[in-house]
Amino acid sequence: MDGRLSLGCLYLHSVASLFPHVDQDLIMAIINHQLPGAEIYKLDSRRILESTWHLVDVNMDESTISLHSAPSATETYATLDSLLVPLNAYFSVLCVHGLSHGQSPLLPCHLFRYSSHLVKIATQYEWAAVLSYHFASFSRRCKEMRKGDYSGWGRVDMDLMEEFLVPNQKQRYGTVHAVTHESQS
Repeated sequence: MDGRLSLGCLYLHSVASLFPHVDQDLIMAIINHQLPGAEIYKLDSRRILESTWHLVDVNMDESTISLHSAPSATETYATLDSLLVPLNAYFSVLCVHGLSHGQSPLLPCHLFRYSSHLVKIATQYEWAAVLSYHFASFSRRCKEMRKGDYSGWGRVDMDLMEEFLVPNQKQRYGTVHAVTHESQS
């Protein structure tokens, strides 16, 4: 038992060494498929030191403590890149772990397909709806991965698209006018 535990610690340490800005507990949550989709912002190295993520302010001069509410999903992930940068870090950890534990060599293709899908739908649907779709899809993928199936990242969730995206298609600006021979004269 102790041998397996020390091998597990050694493995975690070696994976963590590839991602020095990511806490080991966070890596464990990723490889155990327990990290909630709304918390992947913690993988964004650009945001680690941002004060906007602190929920408690302590003022020693005035001996006060003030609490802040957690930012909403659309505040945390205000743009596509604010989602894709930490998601790609998540996928990197997932690839290292999955490929070293017998997952299909196609795993990176599935992950790239999902990222590409997000880029496409972000241009067609309202951003809040895209986030809702992503969180639902992410949750579904974690459930599948806990059973050993990582291939779901390569599939489009049509039922989730119908639920979250279809009702929230972006408004098209302007109209396309057909050119007729009469209008050219």
